[in-house]
Amino acid sequence: MKQIIFLMTFIMCLSCTRKEMKLNFCDTVYRTKQNSCFVLENDTDVKYIFYPPSFIGDEEWGYLGAIVKITDEEGKEPRVNTVYINKGTPTGKAMDQFMMNAHKDYLLWKKLLAQGVRIDYLGAKQYKVITKTKFVLNPGDEREISKKISIFQKDLESSGTYYSFDQKKKYFIQIELDFDSTEIKKYLPAQQLDSLKKNNLKIFHGILKTKKIPIQLTQ
Repeated sequence: MKQIIFLMTFIMCLSCTRKEMKLNFCDTVYRTKQNSCFVLENDTDVKYIFYPPSFIGDEEWGYLGAIVKITDEEGKEPRVNTVYINKGTPTGKAMDQFMMNAHKDYLLWKKLLAQGVRIDYLGAKQYKVITKTKFVLNPGDEREISKKISIFQKDLESSGTYYSFDQKKKYFIQIELDFDSTEIKKYLPAQQLDSLKKNNLKIFHGILKTKKIPIQLTQ
């Protein structure tokens, strides 16, 4: 009798696979010449809306908490260097575009304030970026995300950090994304939050990590 109960419990446990969001690299090896590619898998019963981590600039990444972890076989990080890149003051058409974008951001800021969102001018720029890249992930669905990670100095388009590698060593990379729904809600008007609730959409909150995969160093 005890054996039968144990067998039934074991069979039930097999069907009780933990339902969770998963983040994985698209490939088994990270190639530095290519953009990083990740797959988000929704193995839950919840319909989530994602606001991917992003800086204020569209080409950059990290605003909501994206951590790149690179280590060798002993778990030690390569040397990290910091560089300052001075792009100078825009002129001509670039300045015209800069002024036009600044005016649009100012109008957006005023609109958000009128809708009850208590943010500053910089917050309006953040709102624009995080809502531009949002997407919905239904239960059972997956989505690829492609982003550039600056590993070498030549990859940097603005001030930032890069790595110096020992070519004799093997290195591994892991990505951690921190989706903070509390932070996101600070930028969303009440009407948008009500709309999400009516459509049974939940802002994803949590930390997702990839597994470590080897890096193929090619400059």
